[in-house]
Amino acid sequence: MKKTFPFLFTLIGLSILGILFIQITWLQGLFLLQKNQLIEKVNQAGVIVSTDLGKKLNGGLAFHFPKKSLSLSGAGHSHSFEEATLSDLYSFQDLDKRLKAALVKYGLQDLSYEFALQDKNGNIEIKSKQFEDVFLDELNTVQTRVSIIPQEILETTGPFETLIIIVPNVNAYLFKSLQWVVFGAGLFILIVLAAFIITIRSLIKQRKLSEIKSDFINNMTHELKTPLATISLAVDALKSTKVQSDVASVDYFSSIIKEENIRMNKHVETILQAAQLEKKDNEINRQLVNMDDLIQGVIDSFKLQLEAKPSSVHTQFEAVPSEIWIDEEYFLHVLSNLMDNAIKYANTEIDITIKTKTISNKMVITIEDKGIGMTSDTVKHVFEKFYRAHSGNIHNVKGFGLGMSYVKWVIDMHKGTIQVSSELDKGTKVEISLPMIEPK
Repeated sequence: MKKTFPFLFTLIGLSILGILFIQITWLQGLFLLQKNQLIEKVNQAGVIVSTDLGKKLNGGLAFHFPKKSLSLSGAGHSHSFEEATLSDLYSFQDLDKRLKAALVKYGLQDLSYEFALQDKNGNIEIKSKQFEDVFLDELNTVQTRVSIIPQEILETTGPFETLIIIVPNVNAYLFKSLQWVVFGAGLFILIVLAAFIITIRSLIKQRKLSEIKSDFINNMTHELKTPLATISLAVDALKSTKVQSDVASVDYFSSIIKEENIRMNKHVETILQAAQLEKKDNEINRQLVNMDDLIQGVIDSFKLQLEAKPSSVHTQFEAVPSEIWIDEEYFLHVLSNLMDNAIKYANTEIDITIKTKTISNKMVITIEDKGIGMTSDTVKHVFEKFYRAHSGNIHNVKGFGLGMSYVKWVIDMHKGTIQVSSELDKGTKVEISLPMIEPK
């Protein structure tokens, strides 16, 4: 797992980058295609309008005054003929109407546009309001020029009047037209990213679980081998004739066997407790229990461990009443686990204080020690299954890392709360709050 994980992580990362590159390239290509299609449609619309306007020029000649004219005299009459322009024949509204109709024909009814009519000399005859504002912005616009050629001219030699059509903010228009495609592509990328993130997190979790499993197996093997080895040595000693003849020696080795047997039973009980956490149908059997007596019984059960080194256990039973509705068996394990931790993580001397008090229909139980304490990071993980706060060698501190997860589970089952505070080299404080209301 350690070797394959970096490879898988790199492979997944490259896959994500590849998908992102393909998606971005595809969107860029689609955007460019849509832009070219827009240019083509606008140009076609301009051709339709220019063709229609060219028909109305009537060979390029029209009768009107008062422009500079060519005079023809005959029979006492004088008439003036001059070349007509579209500004003479059409108003701005007429041109706008024709252009809008042509754009609608190509499905561009929502297209914003500006236009102008340019004469043969390049002068603007007719223009829309915003034409000059967008005319010079070639980067953000699409511009089309269409020459208006009179239909009856035999030789199209120009110059001719020109229809200029400008589409402003073309990128915004194209994005709007492609917004669902962009949204879909973005959503797909997010889904892929989410899938990869979940995969990576799962791999990390699996790696962590694998390490925890290995740690648990090694620790369990050590914890079970030690009492078995001790029992084996004690049994071998009892076989000795010299030992058998000495009553004190027999009692000594017999007590060792008993102690180690108790120790193994505790290990088995801890593993069984962990198995209970996986069950969803566990129920608690509440009964009225005297908490003071329960705590004192737990303290007495640790007599041998407390006698192993200088120890002091202080009790302050101030809860009134001292009776509470709990599952006695479950809570016995809770108090035993907390007491066991206080002893395991003690310094050279064991100093434990256990308090009970009543606050707002709740019983508060506090177990405080002056042991080695924990870091803030350890406190964050203290309720995680198989997590153990250990120093240096994994076996310096006995246990499977199951106790606190079991404690949290039991407290939750009783609708209570538990808080842990600790400081390195100063000790740890565990505070449990339980409702004192009788269950219905």
